[in-house]
Amino acid sequence: MRHLLRNSAVLLAAAIGGSAIAADPAVDADRQPKTDPASIELPTIYVIGLTPTAGAEGDLRRYPGNAQVFGSDDMRDQQSRNLSRYLADNANGLHLADAANNPFQADVFYRGYSVSPLLGLPQGLAVYQDGVRINEIFGDTVNWDLVPDDAIDRIELIPGANPVFGQNTLGGAISVRTKTGWDQPGWQAEAGAGSFGRISSSLGYGVAGEDTALYALLQTEDETGWRDYSQSRLRQLFTRASIGRGDSGADLSITAADNSLRGNGAVPIELLDAEGRDAVFTHPDITEPQMLFVNLQWRHRISEASTLSGGVYWRRNDSRSFNGDGTEFAACADPANVDANGAPLLCEFEDDGDEEEVVVDQNSTPVTASEANDSATENSSRTRQTGRGLSLQWAHEQPLLGRPNRRYVGMSIDDGFTRFRSQTELAQLSDDRGTTGSGIVVGESLVGLHAANRNLGVFVSDIWQATERLSITAAGRYQRAEVQLRDQGPDDDLDGDHHFTRFNPLIGATFDLRPTLTLFGSVSEASRAPTPVELTCANPEAPCKLPNGFVDDPPLDQVITRNIEIGLRGGKRALRWNGALYRGISRDDILFITDGRLTNQGYFSNVGDTLRQGAEINLDWAISTSLRLSVGYSWVDARFREDFLVNTPNHPLGNNEQTRQVRSGDRIPLVPQHLARANLGWTTDALYLGLGVTARSSSHYRGDEANVDDRRIGGFMLVNALGSYRVSRAVTLFARVDNLLDTDYATFGLYGEADEVLGDQYEDSNRFIGPGAPRAFHAGVRIALPAT
Repeated sequence: MRHLLRNSAVLLAAAIGGSAIAADPAVDADRQPKTDPASIELPTIYVIGLTPTAGAEGDLRRYPGNAQVFGSDDMRDQQSRNLSRYLADNANGLHLADAANNPFQADVFYRGYSVSPLLGLPQGLAVYQDGVRINEIFGDTVNWDLVPDDAIDRIELIPGANPVFGQNTLGGAISVRTKTGWDQPGWQAEAGAGSFGRISSSLGYGVAGEDTALYALLQTEDETGWRDYSQSRLRQLFTRASIGRGDSGADLSITAADNSLRGNGAVPIELLDAEGRDAVFTHPDITEPQMLFVNLQWRHRISEASTLSGGVYWRRNDSRSFNGDGTEFAACADPANVDANGAPLLCEFEDDGDEEEVVVDQNSTPVTASEANDSATENSSRTRQTGRGLSLQWAHEQPLLGRPNRRYVGMSIDDGFTRFRSQTELAQLSDDRGTTGSGIVVGESLVGLHAANRNLGVFVSDIWQATERLSITAAGRYQRAEVQLRDQGPDDDLDGDHHFTRFNPLIGATFDLRPTLTLFGSVSEASRAPTPVELTCANPEAPCKLPNGFVDDPPLDQVITRNIEIGLRGGKRALRWNGALYRGISRDDILFITDGRLTNQGYFSNVGDTLRQGAEINLDWAISTSLRLSVGYSWVDARFREDFLVNTPNHPLGNNEQTRQVRSGDRIPLVPQHLARANLGWTTDALYLGLGVTARSSSHYRGDEANVDDRRIGGFMLVNALGSYRVSRAVTLFARVDNLLDTDYATFGLYGEADEVLGDQYEDSNRFIGPGAPRAFHAGVRIALPAT
């Protein structure tokens, strides 16, 4: 993959340098503030994608939900580090939890629904790049580091259970549209440096003629990380060739990435107090994805009233992970469990310590306990996921009862193939809590699994302008998901064939109460089928490790969400606002229940109904020609709706209780009730200054689903400052300070066993947190040369 990136970059440079495409005259894309006070107007984008397929855009005012749209200019001004960080600073109802503690591996929560690069969270959001769903095949996870941020032209945050967007849209969808040569003509180069060894660079080029365009981007980032042993490296390549700018055309894009991410996760609070907030519990924890994504999207107007569009894609993500961890093994206590020399063998103990099982290696030979193998483990895995698919959509405009009516009929087929292998090697813990492998692999840990997915979706969506003021939307999608599992081990314990079908409807409307005030509302349903990783890890009698071991399991039910939303949007010219109330109930929600012996060991289970409801309001105000304010507040109420039992041997209020009863009404962990944000920007001809504030209330630790711990993950407020200065028409200097006040905070927490690694002095250290990053600086220079 590294050779692929390097060779692709050389080919792109040659193609760009020798391009015969005639470029249009350059347009100065820098900010040009208006000088007439009467012309003050917020730069709001008025269109939104109505389906994942390109070309299905509609008036945002007629969308029956509180959708949010963000443009590339604002992303550039705010200098956000990546897509997830930008959304956390700007999107209502959205926050992050840093379980991995790497800036590119955040868990994203929107209206209480989550999507994460890590296995274990219920994945309730769909993420699209140019019409293709990029949730990974094996576990519906999303790798934010594989999205080329500088290539983003527009982000659409689509709320609620929208069935048109298919699998995982329980809480909504994030749709990313990338740039073309028409959007970004000329050369763009950027270089920056900052705290904790951060060095970033990007080089982009766009060229466009009347009917053809080309855009290419190479983006890199390196850092040593603010925590110990947390260096990361990103290499991203993106190119998009376009033909046809009007009603008919096609776009071929290629995205490639070769990254290495270290995120050493949560840490006992007492260890942070003793060693500082940069301390790690165990290390390393490395994820190395290599991805290639080829996407062809096309459209063709077949008549004045009809357009055909669609796409085909191929995507492969070959990811390796390596994790140094504590151990559940120790020298056997039974005098009978010794080797030929009388030395004790290595055993695995049950939670109560009364039963022990001798550990055997990959050759089924009992393992003798020694200092080299009884204090740590090294978990490694390789997941090779290959996805391919096609989509087809027909858009037709035909009056209904004499009023404008637009109908979309579409289908999609997505096939996925996964090859998964994992193992656990016995290791020794070093003085700095790193690990050194012994070369002995635990035989029981060897897993080989092949999984095949097929998702078929057929949808129809109709938008009818019933009157000048009333617009009605009706939609529905039939979804069929097939999952085939084949064990690659000596037996067929993991074999299984699973099928899930569902028809999900939507009905919504908008009504103009007055020219500047619109009422909107909708009722909708969406679903998600259990993933291969969930289906192979659902047996409470045989818990598995994430992302390593799997066992034969009972089937899980698919999750079905019904969402109701009502709201208002209004304002004009300099002042615009929107607000909404929503309520979503998920049936048969899937939760990862920790087994207790290790924080990443457990099983997936349907735990009944869960509730996410809330209210949100947002205001954008152009106070003057140079001053703009954006503020937002969200109340999020996420609760379990049925009683169930969870394992809690690591709970700080344990009292020897191995399980606890979760009651209907208990709050879902990691979801704060209150979220607020504010962004203030001041602009002159050459200078831009910005100040951003985000705040949230406290939330429960993961593992405290029963809500019995009075100590929570504390609420906090963060302040970020940024600015840029245009030295000349081509050169701009920029700088950003994150966590300006150097706030001490945490975004994530869970329960675990610290004494297994740290010793008896940490016997009561059960609360682990994901510490937030301290104050950090980043500054650089941006050069933009127009096309000639």
